[in-house]
Amino acid sequence: MAAATIPVPTETKSPAPVLMELAVDRGQFLAEVQAATRVTEGKSTIPILTHLLLRTTNNGALSVTGSDLQRTITTECPAAVKSQGAAAVPAQKLLTYLKLLPNGQVNLKLLGNDRLQITAANSRTKIPGMKPESYPAIPVASGVLIRLSARALRTVIRQSLFAVATSQDKYLLNAGLLLLRSDRMGMVATDGRRLSMVEVHDEALAGEELRKVLLPRECMSDLLALFSWSKEETIEFREDETCLYFQLGPRKLSVRKLTDQFPNYEAILPRDNTNSVVLASSDLLASVQRVLQFADERSNAVKLHLADNLLTLSASMANHGESQDSLPLSYNSTPVTIGFNGAFLIEFIKTIGAEGELRLSLKDSASAAVITPEAFNPEYQQRYVVMPMRV
Repeated sequence: MAAATIPVPTETKSPAPVLMELAVDRGQFLAEVQAATRVTEGKSTIPILTHLLLRTTNNGALSVTGSDLQRTITTECPAAVKSQGAAAVPAQKLLTYLKLLPNGQVNLKLLGNDRLQITAANSRTKIPGMKPESYPAIPVASGVLIRLSARALRTVIRQSLFAVATSQDKYLLNAGLLLLRSDRMGMVATDGRRLSMVEVHDEALAGEELRKVLLPRECMSDLLALFSWSKEETIEFREDETCLYFQLGPRKLSVRKLTDQFPNYEAILPRDNTNSVVLASSDLLASVQRVLQFADERSNAVKLHLADNLLTLSASMANHGESQDSLPLSYNSTPVTIGFNGAFLIEFIKTIGAEGELRLSLKDSASAAVITPEAFNPEYQQRYVVMPMRV
């Protein structure tokens, strides 16, 4: 008779602990991930900056945060939270995957080893992440609350961004100067060769003393993106010694302040440009575009000659030919010949729109020109100053 054997219990694995579990709508979640991802870095010497921080909140929502240390965006989307928690997930990987999922409910579970499990329809995916505790501290808004018109701020940024410096020259600022004063909001932008000034009426600022705020170029782009995703009429603004804070609905943007000083723009504004002409914006745009095809590719130099009721535009480049355009207009004052960067003229006309007319005011061939829309625009008023070039 065979000896009885003692059964050996088999080892069973305990299920991985669920550290966070919730369900969200794919469309709403995707929108907030897109908003937060724009400030994350695709490649960074600090790996956590390529990740988004996902956190459940006590009010039944999922908070989504992205940061590059200079800018931070935090937003929320509704969620059915089963288990509270936090996760740090690769931003681009999550964004790309969400775009490929069908509409409907998305279930999120944070498993062991900082892996986020995503289940939607017939798909189940696990994305490795990092420890959420290593995510940078999120700035907390402080300072006096100022409510701004979202329409007004969107307008001054939209009309100014083209003129903000993009080079890293230490003498220039990659920023626009936001001006807040009683009943008005304005912005000045310059790259050292041109300057744009925009002003919008804003009743929300009634009684506000003059306040000057430097908005970094990236901050201006971030705000335009937030405006494009929102129908909110008011944006909340605060500032303290180190940061600027904006809140538009559930989305919060914090930006580290620049410490440099904006150029003294008032000192360079032309005040005696007595030679002026009015011409159709579309005509000037078309003429500059044509002659610019034959301008030097480095300088984009276009020559304007104003005399005897005629504006003549011309450009030439060795081995590439030359071009000339003439526009009839009303002008019988002193003849003026001046050169401009043709691309600067095109950018401004496209910014204000090619409909209607504009006024070109000059002093002489060595002084800056001023260009303004001729008709009153109830939405905004804008002046454009362009430095001359040798031609």
